[in-house]
Amino acid sequence: MPDFTPGQRWAYHTRPGEEDSTLLILRREALGDLPVLHIQLQGLRLRNPFTASGLQTDLGHMPISEEAVQQSVTDLLEQNATPSDDAGGYEEWRAAYERGEAGVFTLPVAQVVQALEDAVNAPTPADTFSKSNRK
Repeated sequence: MPDFTPGQRWAYHTRPGEEDSTLLILRREALGDLPVLHIQLQGLRLRNPFTASGLQTDLGHMPISEEAVQQSVTDLLEQNATPSDDAGGYEEWRAAYERGEAGVFTLPVAQVVQALEDAVNAPTPADTFSKSNRK
């Protein structure tokens, strides 16, 4: 089992078309008995209608179980890598976690990315039940 430390950049089992995507360890902590890693993903091709290009290439902060990362990583690429700014992602997550409004992903990384893409592209109830869809 790898010993994960902040600053490590890893290759991981990606979704098709994202083979150049990498995972960067931002921090490590324990939440009770659960070892948690906070990671950053770069090189994604996540469809996101809320971005100007419709494509999201980075994910600044993702809390995920260490076990899920162990299942995902393939090769250690770099030590002491510098993360891009997560725009306060950890602090926002931590505050929401303490309020009981946030958790930790436990699926392998590629499955989490797919779930996020599916969620951000899901039709809203307003889209589903707009006047143009009524018969």
